Amino acid sequence: MEGQVSFEEVYLLSENNHPLDKAFELFRSYYKLNDWIEADRVANHMQAMAESLYNNQLVQAHVFPGLQLPLRRPLVFYIGYSYLAKSIVYQKQGRYDAAREYIDKYANLDGFVGQDQDGRQEAQRFKYFAKANSYAIDLLSGKLEVLDEYNDFIKSNEEELLPGLITILEAANLNKWNIDPLLDSYIPEELETFASYEDAGNRVYYIKLLHQLSIYNLNQQRYHDTINYIIDYLSIAAKMNVDREFFTTVAMYEAVRAFTSTEQQSMYENILKGVLSDEKNINSIVYSHNIS
Repeated sequence: MEGQVSFEEVYLLSENNHPLDKAFELFRSYYKLNDWIEADRVANHMQAMAESLYNNQLVQAHVFPGLQLPLRRPLVFYIGYSYLAKSIVYQKQGRYDAAREYIDKYANLDGFVGQDQDGRQEAQRFKYFAKANSYAIDLLSGKLEVLDEYNDFIKSNEEELLPGLITILEAANLNKWNIDPLLDSYIPEELETFASYEDAGNRVYYIKLLHQLSIYNLNQQRYHDTINYIIDYLSIAAKMNVDREFFTTVAMYEAVRAFTSTEQQSMYENILKGVLSDEKNINSIVYSHNIS
């Protein structure tokens, strides 16, 4: 709907929400957009705020206005999440040693004093995140020998399955691995399940998976499958607020356009026409005649 304000925008504009909660939502927004420069800036700010509040909540309150507001979660969550955010940024930048340093930080949050039961539970959750992300760093670093172990891990932890497959594909694409036997155990059944998810968080994960699948199949020179994944990606991404991956996917499609079937090309054109029809400043006569 035109002029509609997102939940994130409402939340960030509210004066009643703690700056740490705002930083948490802001990082998530930049993560969705793959904007790692801004994500890093927010992660640094969040870490400084959380550690400052932990060290001296009252004395440091004047440094970051609003720190006296109530938090939605235990303080240790924000400390751990700031470390997690930094590890994600470093991972996306290919700085794996730096990512591991921050993974070690949020794997060991038990030492923060004054934690209640909720805080201790959060510390345990971050140990779990650290285990999952340590696997991810190992794979991205080229350690193929941990693939089977990580695959067993994500199969036994349902919430890790979708992000875990994205990680596996990222590692395969980065290191030029062929992982067809592993993918055959998930596709098409699990892919159909992922496609049925309707919440925003899983939709973001799903299009990231489609993006990686299109790259993987392109690397394997399976152009028909590549094009199908690109079309699936575009049909969803056109309705979401995505940026860089969208343009990369369009560029990949154009690179293999010569291999498309008539049906695939027609589906692609219809998606693009739908995107242009939503832009009020473009004459419908122009796009209806020139996308062909």
